[in-house]
Amino acid sequence: MIIAIVTIATFFFMEFVAWFAHKYVMHGFLWNLHEDHHVRDNHDDFFEKNDYFFIIFAIPAMFAFIFGFTYQIDFLKILAFNS
Repeated sequence: MIIAIVTIATFFFMEFVAWFAHKYVMHGFLWNLHEDHHVRDNHDDFFEKNDYFFIIFAIPAMFAFIFGFTYQIDFLKILAFNS
């Protein structure tokens, strides 16, 4: 039962983190990476600078999976599945 509660709480917390990151990080100090996602001028490249956010946000999730399952840290396992 406690795992279900933690999982649901983590889900809602991560939704807040996603909203916060989009509003205050992507539209804040990392606007130079995110701007080309909103401005559609002369896109000759297949990828946008905005695509770097995949790497920025995927690295912590990968570490949560790796360390959570390697060292059997339940908190990191739950965090990894909800990220």
